[in-house]
Amino acid sequence: MHRYFLPVSTHRGTSPAMMPAFTDQNRFLQMVVKAIYDERAAQLHYTVLYERAVTPFQKRQIKHALDDEIKHERMLIDLYRSISGHSPQVPTPVPEDMRDFLEGLKEAFEDELEAAEHYRDLMQMTSLPQVRDQLFELMTDEMEHATRFAYVRAEL
Repeated sequence: MHRYFLPVSTHRGTSPAMMPAFTDQNRFLQMVVKAIYDERAAQLHYTVLYERAVTPFQKRQIKHALDDEIKHERMLIDLYRSISGHSPQVPTPVPEDMRDFLEGLKEAFEDELEAAEHYRDLMQMTSLPQVRDQLFELMTDEMEHATRFAYVRAEL
């Protein structure tokens, strides 16, 4: 497995020390696999929500989140490959049985907030600026989705 290190300057002109790029690379990769799984599950969930949406506003907000989740999955797979050198092995999510549109929105809202926290936790596990920037984008997208779902729910 690859180990990434960043040079870190030490005090008073001594040689640079090497700081690990991840606090725990194996744990980081496991968490990325979970995030990929969750992004795929969200895609299934939002597809059903989109089909049940009635107004153009509802459909537009859900479609925006769905498109982002597809983008997130690609970003995370690329991230995993760049760190590990191979493709992630991710179980296939099982489509859930959504009782009704309102309950589906509530679940989506809560899942988006949990995803934002997950990406924040991943950000704290790395010192690589490019990886942190990607995770920041993912985290803020998830917070935006939660806001969109809250507005759709408020419209009902």
